[in-house]
Amino acid sequence: MIQLFMLPYAGGDHASFNKILPYLNKNIEPVTIEYSGRGNRRKETFIKEYQKFLDDISVTINVLRRPDCPYALLGYSLGSAVVFDLLSKHRILGVPKHAFFCARGSLKVKTESQSYHLLSDTEFIKVIKDLGGIDDRILSNPRFLDIFMRPIKADYSIWGQYTHPDNNAKIPCNMSIIYSPQDPLSDNIEDWCEMTEKESHFYEIGNNHFFILQHYKELADIINRELESYEI
Repeated sequence: MIQLFMLPYAGGDHASFNKILPYLNKNIEPVTIEYSGRGNRRKETFIKEYQKFLDDISVTINVLRRPDCPYALLGYSLGSAVVFDLLSKHRILGVPKHAFFCARGSLKVKTESQSYHLLSDTEFIKVIKDLGGIDDRILSNPRFLDIFMRPIKADYSIWGQYTHPDNNAKIPCNMSIIYSPQDPLSDNIEDWCEMTEKESHFYEIGNNHFFILQHYKELADIINRELESYEI
C-alpha cells in the first residue's frame, strides 16, 4: 500500500479528483487535500497569505501520514507549486517515493497567471473559461457563477504570492510532469528537469489546462505505472 496525497488546482476541492479515483490501483490509498474555505472546510475562511496556506497544508498532510507505509504526492496546477515547496523545504515527514506535477509550467520565473487575481471579474472569468475551467451551465447562472469564482480568485491570489527559492532547490525523489502542450500555463515545462535529485518523466495529455476533466483514465494509468514499483 502507498498513500497518494492529492492537491487540487485553484478553486478545487476534494471532489476535483473524483473521476480518476475508480481507476487507481487498489494498492494506492488516495488522500485528497482540502484547502481552507471550500468543500468539507467551507465554513472556514480562505487563507490569504501564502506561507500560512503552506503551513496549513503541511500540518494536514503530516497528520494524515501513515508511518507504516510509503507515500507520494500529486499536485495539479496551484497544487504543483505547493507540492514542490513542501518537498524542497522538507515540510513533510519522511521522503516520498514519487511526486506528480500536473498542469504547471516552470516555477522558476514569474508568469502572467500570477497576476490574474488583479483582473476585473469579467476579465478573470474569461481567462478561466479560456483555460477550460468553467462549464457553460455555470456561466448562465450569475448567482452560482459568483459563488463558483470566489475560491478560484482566492487561490490565484495565493499563486500570485509564490516565489521560487533562489537556492537551486530540488526535491529528493523521482517525479512525473504531466501537461498539455496547448496549455498556456505550461510554458518552459523543461525547467522541471533541473528540480529533482532523481529522475524526471514527462507525459503529454489532452489539449487544455483542465485535461483531468476529460483524460482522467489516462492520468490514472500514468499514476498506476509510476507507483507500481513501490508496492509493499
